[in-house]
Amino acid sequence: MHDAYVWQREWSPELSEAVREAPAQLSALRVLAREFSGPERVPVDVPVDVEALARGGREVVAVMRVDGTAPLDGLSLEEVAARARDWRARGVRVGGVEVDHDCATASLGAYADWLERERATLEGLRLSITALPTWASSPHVARLVSLPDEVVLQVHAVRAPTLFTPEQARAFAESWAKATHHPFRLALPTYRARLRDGTRLGVEPRDVGRFLTALREDPVEGVEGIVWFRLGSRGDLDAWSPATLAAVLTGGALEPRLASQLVDAGHGTRDIVIENTGLVDADAPSRLSLSGNIEVLEGVAGYATQGTSLVARTPPRLRVGERRIVGFVRGTEVSLVAP
Repeated sequence: MHDAYVWQREWSPELSEAVREAPAQLSALRVLAREFSGPERVPVDVPVDVEALARGGREVVAVMRVDGTAPLDGLSLEEVAARARDWRARGVRVGGVEVDHDCATASLGAYADWLERERATLEGLRLSITALPTWASSPHVARLVSLPDEVVLQVHAVRAPTLFTPEQARAFAESWAKATHHPFRLALPTYRARLRDGTRLGVEPRDVGRFLTALREDPVEGVEGIVWFRLGSRGDLDAWSPATLAAVLTGGALEPRLASQLVDAGHGTRDIVIENTGLVDADAPSRLSLSGNIEVLEGVAGYATQGTSLVARTPPRLRVGERRIVGFVRGTEVSLVAP
């Protein structure tokens, strides 16, 4: 079973479109509805497109995020339950609410006390919580996982600077299963992130696909499904496109496929074009080399001329089916050399 998070704090027309046309394999969407940010618990209202959720027709879980450094005293699940009921009244198939609170392991006892008090306010709504692998060592973890109807274990971005590896995710899942003996789901990444030093971290579909294949062939006891973080859109360039997520869900070919070619632009000039012909998003090559009698060579879209090559310090990432002009050339007997 597969769900996906809709975690954007600003809803764009592209996101609303992605919600309405999300991959058919997704059973539900877990939508950020309310946030309390930072240790001061600054409230953040998320302007959710409720009509898009209703038109999409999928089950929806309303999520309340509370910063891990923030105290829970004085907060109530009624904050998100009221929003969930409003969505239901407006035609959304609301199944429950979720709490995303990455509290310190030492505070799990207090977190469990809070959940036990607050779940009574839900009145028929299912309760889900997210969890961190580090909680497995707490003496309070057994009681904590017994309180909600569902637990989603995050196995990405747990140990900096690593975003995701199949081996690490497997170890986290096995450790959690051994400590809790309770059904759970795994949260897997679809995004890229930038570290403070400017380094970009990403997760490739083929690596996640390898993890899923191993999980099917050798299941971890208790794992009941996957929740993807996050559902991307045409305007969200740091998350997989919906087409890429669909390819992973259906077991499609996950190796990148890029084609480069020269296209006649008239007046003796040819555009240098890169096209993603595969089923998954992929980074364009950092260098494209040309041969022949080159008179003029110019790069665009992040590419610069270096001799008879175009070079990009940060190659663009091309969506499935995307076609991009990265330069133009003028000359005779000009051809592209495979990078």
